[in-house]
Amino acid sequence: MSVSFQADPGAIDAAANELSAIAGAVHDVDVAGPFVPVGDALPGSRTGPASIWVSSRLGAAVALLGDHVQDMARSAEQSAESYRSTDQQIGLRFGGMVPR
Repeated sequence: MSVSFQADPGAIDAAANELSAIAGAVHDVDVAGPFVPVGDALPGSRTGPASIWVSSRLGAAVALLGDHVQDMARSAEQSAESYRSTDQQIGLRFGGMVPR
């Protein structure tokens, strides 16, 4: 039984572009902004500093998520390029072979 698969570098490029756009959207999310009124609404309480702590941790987590999605996009780009390069090399090596 023969095992084979076919990869479409164009489809992988499209996925990489979509992942990159998603990473950009994730990086653009304002996580800290909605927490600002919390501290202002309760001056002098511990709620203000707590909301800053939560918003900074949440902001860092969202930024890290965006970074990981961008890493996935780069990996997909590299995979597509690797498939193209491999196809080209195989074409160069076997393209000149003539059946006898």
